[in-house]
Amino acid sequence: MTLHELMEKAKQYTVSDEQLQSDQAGRDSFLARFPLERLESMKIEEYARSNSKDTFVYWLERKQILAGIGGGNSSKFGIYCGKDGRYYKGVGNKKTLLEGDELTREFEGVKKKIVSVIRLAKENRIDEIDTTDSLVWDMVLLKLLNIYVPERFFNIYSKAVLVPIARDLQLDEELPLRETNIIVINAKIRKKLQELEPFSSWDVLTLGRFLWDHYHVDQAERYWLVGYSYGDINHSQTFIDKGIIATNYLSRDFSKELENEPEQLQQLIDAEHAEDKEKKAVKAFFNIRKGDRVALKATYTKNGQSMLRIRAIGIVREDPVDGYQYDDELGHTLPVEWTLEERELPGLGSYRRTIEQVKKDEHIRMIFQTEEESSPAQSKRVNRPFGDRNIILYGPPGTGKTYHIVNKALEIVDAEVYEELSKLGNRSKMKDAFNQLIQKNQIFFTTFHQSYAYEDFVEGLRSDGNGNFVPDDGVLKRAAIEALYSGLKQEGKKETTYEERKRVVQAALQNGTPFSFEHAERFIVVIDEINRGNISKIFGELITLLEEDKRVHEENQTIVTLPYSREKFVLPPNLYLIGTMNTADRSIALLDTALRRRFSFEEMMPKPELLENLLDEVQLDSLLRVMNERISYLLDRDHTIGHAFFIGIRTLDDLHRVFKKKIIPLLQEYFYDDWEKIGLVLGGIGKSEHDPYIVYQKSIDAQKLFGDAYVMSGSGKSRQFFIKKDIAVEDYRSIYE
Repeated sequence: MTLHELMEKAKQYTVSDEQLQSDQAGRDSFLARFPLERLESMKIEEYARSNSKDTFVYWLERKQILAGIGGGNSSKFGIYCGKDGRYYKGVGNKKTLLEGDELTREFEGVKKKIVSVIRLAKENRIDEIDTTDSLVWDMVLLKLLNIYVPERFFNIYSKAVLVPIARDLQLDEELPLRETNIIVINAKIRKKLQELEPFSSWDVLTLGRFLWDHYHVDQAERYWLVGYSYGDINHSQTFIDKGIIATNYLSRDFSKELENEPEQLQQLIDAEHAEDKEKKAVKAFFNIRKGDRVALKATYTKNGQSMLRIRAIGIVREDPVDGYQYDDELGHTLPVEWTLEERELPGLGSYRRTIEQVKKDEHIRMIFQTEEESSPAQSKRVNRPFGDRNIILYGPPGTGKTYHIVNKALEIVDAEVYEELSKLGNRSKMKDAFNQLIQKNQIFFTTFHQSYAYEDFVEGLRSDGNGNFVPDDGVLKRAAIEALYSGLKQEGKKETTYEERKRVVQAALQNGTPFSFEHAERFIVVIDEINRGNISKIFGELITLLEEDKRVHEENQTIVTLPYSREKFVLPPNLYLIGTMNTADRSIALLDTALRRRFSFEEMMPKPELLENLLDEVQLDSLLRVMNERISYLLDRDHTIGHAFFIGIRTLDDLHRVFKKKIIPLLQEYFYDDWEKIGLVLGGIGKSEHDPYIVYQKSIDAQKLFGDAYVMSGSGKSRQFFIKKDIAVEDYRSIYE
């Protein structure tokens, strides 16, 4: 903007008296509370004190006094009071505790600097102001000068705004703007404009508002995705609770550098010794502006498809120059006003950078839902789908069904956490996460058996100790109540016990209170050995409720009345049933027909390729593959042997133990002690224990054994089969070679 254009705009500019009066009232109130003559005698407790709203520091930063100096961190005031009530200077690695004489000395230095700067300004010796070694930052000193010396300064304290004004006034011809502190730049602008009409007749408050309105750029709303995991630590809830976005790349405070021009800040970041991805993230962070939309995100792959998970969406409340804070733990932060809008978006997993701007209109609409109105159908598509709610993992023994229960449950409850833990490959952490969900009553575990009944699973009667019988809730009912409670929208839910939550849910079912499961937690009932129970006896009339369209909010939602308690009952969409089934006990074909129709089945067969051949002498994958091929031929594939039996085998002793205690007893069970077939599976039967086979036979002469008193038909001889006591490497190899 040329000087002529600026002057023409000024002629048309108006500002309301109310705005100017408000600005002046703020300044007057500060001067009344902290008059200049009292600054030198001010006590440290008046300057800064935690949990006080009547200190020098609080008034400067938090109250509406002229223009804001929010952002940075508390060290901008030179000395500050920490949350622990103690005083410090510096931040990060330079943070120093001040106590005793050192605190007194440092605080006297801070007051002396503030008073000397104000006096120099009053004497119009502004060029002599040197802030090089000042603990108090330039923008704080400039605000104080604007309060105490308003005839020489106006209420803009941002270098990003002051430098463009100075350039348009051609002050760059007499000042090196990049190196000059903002106090001098502000004063030079004020002096230059005082010489020109119509500015010469303006008060400082009008001047400040005019320049801010014409030079502070309100950029078009932009959209950003921000990752929330630092390594394997999920900080999403911390970001939401604190009302921030953050990145911990480049562990240094950039507060002072924000006073520079944007290109200078970018150059400083480029000069850092760090990976390119870290520099890009920090550059992007400092490009975020007030009013921009941000979403907390994670990316991962699910069933071969790239996924984007949104944890929350918010609006940035301050520009970096005003809102930036450096946190020792979280790093660079900006204030954000969050709304919880969790959703899972297939096909958008390519946004893998820590901080990334979203520019495609279609993606903006999908992620931030920017359309003014969205139909329920659209909303349903965008939100994370519930998927199959009734699942059975089936397969022969040792195929990892119980192992995969942990994976499946974590993937359902929190896909992003599951993805992160999967990448780490840390099984113990997965099991810990699974156990924590059990402790939180988000996963319920039970095992079916022949004596298991409806009363165990749904509800029954128990004695109250006084000769009466009262209804007692089973596993499924408890899980359903917890899941339904999660779908109730209530401000500040306070129910802490199961019975209290149950009363709330029952009242909602009776009164027709609407449920909302869009952001509800997911719950799981794990049923181990589901095929060993009497399904009709265990589920009773509730087998109908397992159908997808009978759940809450579905087309044919069905609410039943339970027989013992006479309470209303329905299955919510956020409740999952996962069963395991050992096909060696019973095939799918023999399962209850109603159960088969209501569950989806995931086959889990032996996977020899997963085995590590840690033994040089024996190829475990070949051994398992050949045995299973023979079992399938002699019996069926439902009775094959799972790879899990062989995982972790590192020595021959390990292999001996597995064969003698697991594999051979299993084969005996499969073939009803038909040793000829067992021998065929194991590669053959030796005629003596010296032959290279695990199983060998001996002929028994009955006449010799029983004498002439025993009359036998035929040859008088029979065979007995034995397992070698000491199985050799050659015996194992004979199975597959």
